[in-house]
Amino acid sequence: LGPATLETLPPEPLLIAATAGTTDAGLIDPLPEIAALCARRGARLHIDAAYGGALLFSPRHRARLDGLAAADTVTLDLHKLGWQPVAAGLLAVRDGHDLAALNHRADYLNADDDTEAGLPDLLGRSLRTTRRPDVLKIAVTLKTLGRTGLGHLVDRVCAQAQEFAELVDRHPGFELHAPPTIGTVLFRPAGATDDTVAAVRRQLLTDGRAVLG
Repeated sequence: LGPATLETLPPEPLLIAATAGTTDAGLIDPLPEIAALCARRGARLHIDAAYGGALLFSPRHRARLDGLAAADTVTLDLHKLGWQPVAAGLLAVRDGHDLAALNHRADYLNADDDTEAGLPDLLGRSLRTTRRPDVLKIAVTLKTLGRTGLGHLVDRVCAQAQEFAELVDRHPGFELHAPPTIGTVLFRPAGATDDTVAAVRRQLLTDGRAVLG
């Protein structure tokens, strides 16, 4: 929904969710306008920046995420544009009270005698309790490359996507859907049916030559 449509919602919406980088095309919602609307309407703002959030690392591209700082909560998946293996999801909150659910107690997870004895438990430390500590690989990458190093990688991906899109657009055998917003280039063989496109994509994958979405 665009800002104009959001204006027609009931007087007090509880939550509005915006997207910074759609899965298929990498499109980014008009975040400043949506943030301003939330401020006027008293609504909470969540921004799904799973794909596009890594643009923050790039001084050249981070302006595309203007308005992100106004969000109450933001999600990022650094396995999408952060050079991490799956899974590498992050939840950022403006108000620490939004993490109060981490303090929920369950008898089968929290043994009172162990807690009183000072033994650590994971219930208040992770949304996923005993799952693997995915944040470790993110921390290692940030420590190794830093924001500058990751920013250079983001710049390179965006530049290569733009260059590839220009090559596709000039080629008579392909149709470019639209200029890329981040790193996703949507194109197809000129005049091809959906079935033909699917067959080509699967054959390239089977042959080990390319992975196309």
